[in-house]
Amino acid sequence: MRYKELDAYWKRIFELEWISLCEGSKAIAALIVSDKGEIISEGRNKIGEAAIPNPRVSHAEVETIRSLDINKYPNVKTYTLYTALEPCPMCMGTIVMGGIRNVVIGTKDAYGGAMELIEKSEYLKGKNINVVWMPQEYGDVQRGFQTLKELLYNKNEELLERMLEDFSVYNEKGVLAAKALIDEGLFVDKKPGSYSVEEIFDKLMLIIEK
Repeated sequence: MRYKELDAYWKRIFELEWISLCEGSKAIAALIVSDKGEIISEGRNKIGEAAIPNPRVSHAEVETIRSLDINKYPNVKTYTLYTALEPCPMCMGTIVMGGIRNVVIGTKDAYGGAMELIEKSEYLKGKNINVVWMPQEYGDVQRGFQTLKELLYNKNEELLERMLEDFSVYNEKGVLAAKALIDEGLFVDKKPGSYSVEEIFDKLMLIIEK
């Protein structure tokens, strides 16, 4: 799989992820697609960006749902939220309370993922949320992007190790691919923004597919 082979939704998600990484935030992004197939809202993780008064809650899904213009697009239950990573408890709650009933997810999150809670609450089960999981490669690349972010910006060695262990539960290939790019010296003399999302995506996939 190469970047040019992705559909428009996932191209945009990975593009937004790369923007977040370059800004020092987590490489996670989401968007909402209407019943007509149009991208009608999008958002990315911004928790590393000091311009926001309280960036700790600026998660991709929250930003995407908050930005949806429900006056222009009122039929929320017919729309689909695409997200790169399994939503955390806050984002899962925002999906439910925001009226979203269709969710497509890039990969599972062994540590913070909360979609299993839907089956543990009668209230949540009653919302009839339909969840679709993308193929393995999407998750491997997503975790590859996240690993690059942590390797480039996370100076807490103990926390970094724990995070990479978490990423590796479902997507070890992505973690190893990102480490390989770092070891190749890809960012020694160049900032992440010097590369396009397509370049990084394809470099990761070449290693993942070996």
